Amino acid sequence: MFVILSFIIIILLLLYVKIKYFTLRGPIPGLPPQFLVGNLIQTGFTRGTSYFEILSSLRKRFGDVYQIWLGHVRFVAVCNVKDVQHIFTNRNIYDQGALFIEKVSLIVPDAIMAVKG
Repeated sequence: MFVILSFIIIILLLLYVKIKYFTLRGPIPGLPPQFLVGNLIQTGFTRGTSYFEILSSLRKRFGDVYQIWLGHVRFVAVCNVKDVQHIFTNRNIYDQGALFIEKVSLIVPDAIMAVKG
């Protein structure tokens, strides 16, 4: 009985994590993330495709604003110059987060990262 109960608890916990952390959020378009790996397999990142090719293909598919998941971390990519100008002129709304700067600077050192604060 204990084994069955613990098995059900583990399944419910995995289902909760899937729904909470690996589900598309809001009206921003993007690929639905896979469990634990996000969009890494779907976009070809694991097959050696460069990060910039992936972002370019996603921009063609979803437009200037889309979301991408690298593992369990969700990023919103903004490609339109007017949107980027809006972000920089409203620095009281958008602020760079130190945690994301440390994570993403390894992959894309010249990117501009902002977190809604």
